[in-house]
Amino acid sequence: MASGSVREYGLTIAEEPVHIDGKTANGMTINGKIPGPTLFFRKGDLARIHVTNTMSVSTSIHWHGLLVPPLMDGVPMVTQPPIEPGATFTYEFPIRQTGTYWYHSHSELQEQRGLYGSIVIEDNQTADRDYVVLLSDWTTDNPDSVMRTLKRGSEWFSLQKGSAQSIAGAFKAGRLSDYFLRELQRMPPMDISDVAYDYFLANGTPQHALLARKGETVRIRIINGSATTYFHINYAAGPMTIISADGQLVEQLEKEIFLIGVAETYDVLVKIPNDGAYELRATAHDGSGFASTWLGSGRKYPAPSIPMPNLYVPMQHGGGSLFALTPPGTMGMPDQLIEQGYFDQ
Repeated sequence: MASGSVREYGLTIAEEPVHIDGKTANGMTINGKIPGPTLFFRKGDLARIHVTNTMSVSTSIHWHGLLVPPLMDGVPMVTQPPIEPGATFTYEFPIRQTGTYWYHSHSELQEQRGLYGSIVIEDNQTADRDYVVLLSDWTTDNPDSVMRTLKRGSEWFSLQKGSAQSIAGAFKAGRLSDYFLRELQRMPPMDISDVAYDYFLANGTPQHALLARKGETVRIRIINGSATTYFHINYAAGPMTIISADGQLVEQLEKEIFLIGVAETYDVLVKIPNDGAYELRATAHDGSGFASTWLGSGRKYPAPSIPMPNLYVPMQHGGGSLFALTPPGTMGMPDQLIEQGYFDQ
């Protein structure tokens, strides 16, 4: 039995139009918003969360990274029956840890349509201010249509982003030989991200502001709730101090820039050196866009831009051969080396 308080929340899931920067898409909201509300707990609390489904399809909620009983894990037809239209399911579990986590649907492609939110469990690290920045990617295309395009192996999204490869592009990049070698190996063109997104979001919007004042230290709990996007994180006022990764406090490390993968969380401390608004920027790893969080108010100080990746630079695995006996051999990864674990490190 939990020794802390009972923390009770109600989450209502609905299908409704979502408006972002003049574009509208059919999305899924939690309590009328994307993302859903932040759920706050202390270690030792008992979480009791009532999830009501007002949609025409079934749903579920998974508590990403939390230590919960199997029946509360939110994977439909595996750990629980799906939450059917018109039904309410109550998740109840003890809070056994501290840190920054998130929750999301584990049904179909609902997470991609907006069913996600953040979780904060208090620890002993304090700052002048403490904020959550939940990153995500957003497309006005139907996620099922996106999935069909990906399964076809279409280059449509690359064309949309301007990242499709060509002989002219390879010549301009000084990579003609690499381009023709890849073609001879019958490998598809490299693209670091397979989908063209309309927006990248921080707390549900491409740009938003958080209150902060000169001289303050601000804790930012960064959560990557995207469908497919990794983000480069950097800050206008110098290095960030990483204090936690995936909910676990770590030995503090200063970084000018770091990469956050899908579903990862990092807590960082940043300084507000003077009056003004300082940008914490999350740049999509394919360079196709970014989301901004401005800390403070007044004159804006943007974070440095991240260089665009060169997609014509080939993967290097020890040198391939056009005359290898197996497909992995053409990439310099013959079966013998694979069996020896050469590429496992």
